Amino acid sequence: MIIEDHRNISCGGDPFNYLKSVLKSLQFSLEPGQEAMVQVLKEKFPYEERLFDAVGNTYSLKLVDFKEHGGEVDVIFRRANV
Repeated sequence: MIIEDHRNISCGGDPFNYLKSVLKSLQFSLEPGQEAMVQVLKEKFPYEERLFDAVGNTYSLKLVDFKEHGGEVDVIFRRANV
């Protein structure tokens, strides 16, 4: 499993576009069936699970798990077998 730690990033732009670029990168990095965990801070990425799911689907990534704990969010995606 690949772990993408984006908890302490400082993006000057829109966090939504940053998230899209992270997931697009995963689309190319992961083999079909391979999983990745994306770690972010809820403060910087104040999105609900359904948004992560929808954006992931755009890039052939299935949301497998979504956990919020102590202001952090761990989201696990699996690359679709396309």
